[in-house]
Amino acid sequence: MDKNIICPKCKGDFNNFKCNQCGYEIEETNGVIIFPSSLVSTFDGYSLHTGLEQYMSEEPNVASDYYPRYIDDNASIVLDIGGGDGMALANFAKGNCSANVYVVDADIKNLSKVSKRNIDNLKPLNCSATSLPFKDKSVDVVFTLFMVEHMYDYQYSDFLFEAKRVLKDDGKLIIATDSDFYDKWVHPLFNRLKTTSFLEKYNCEKVAIDHHNLKSPFQTKKFVERHGFFVQDVRLHLISGKRLFAALMYEIFIPKIFYQKFLSTMFVVVARKI
Repeated sequence: MDKNIICPKCKGDFNNFKCNQCGYEIEETNGVIIFPSSLVSTFDGYSLHTGLEQYMSEEPNVASDYYPRYIDDNASIVLDIGGGDGMALANFAKGNCSANVYVVDADIKNLSKVSKRNIDNLKPLNCSATSLPFKDKSVDVVFTLFMVEHMYDYQYSDFLFEAKRVLKDDGKLIIATDSDFYDKWVHPLFNRLKTTSFLEKYNCEKVAIDHHNLKSPFQTKKFVERHGFFVQDVRLHLISGKRLFAALMYEIFIPKIFYQKFLSTMFVVVARKI
């Protein structure tokens, strides 16, 4: 058993996949360590539910060159929460062999692709984002990409409290997520009004797993701050932001308070535990 992993229930140690203190049992299937929980059951099979082509393949997606820039090279324990097949931080793990990068996800199908990357220090865990199997103040970075918009606020809040628990005193929290106005209104227009999953937010009788909890960059910053983090930066990905004309418009004519709400497609929040 990995020495960094503990029982998410009582924080005891494991011996042959069973907790020495409370008897909680885990298992391993196809290289994925499975921690049974209600949240894991809710989101199991999500990749198939989406119907998106990138989830249908048996092979992992191409590893990102963008997101590793947010992880400090000296980080020794990194959690990629909702990491799926490990796409976001695979290149960081590959280039930092001394670091342990744990890909945490509720969908076993996605996690089973992690081992196909053949990166020994990229390790898949099937467990809940709100009950992480790590000691207090043991983690350098908690990273999450396109995950929090799938949670209700109480789950999102529990995740932030859990991230604060496992992070070291100078630990970093990275949240990359969709921008609310773009995903609710602009993106559906591009897709002929076919995307209305955010309306599930208003149906309290339904367990929603789509993009039902979208926030603006400002709302996300405030929400994260209320949970004991200092937000260092909010990196906006703006519509046509790489084009010269659009960049000039953003720089000179369009107020930031307007474009961060209406013209950002997604954003990345960089925060430190305080």
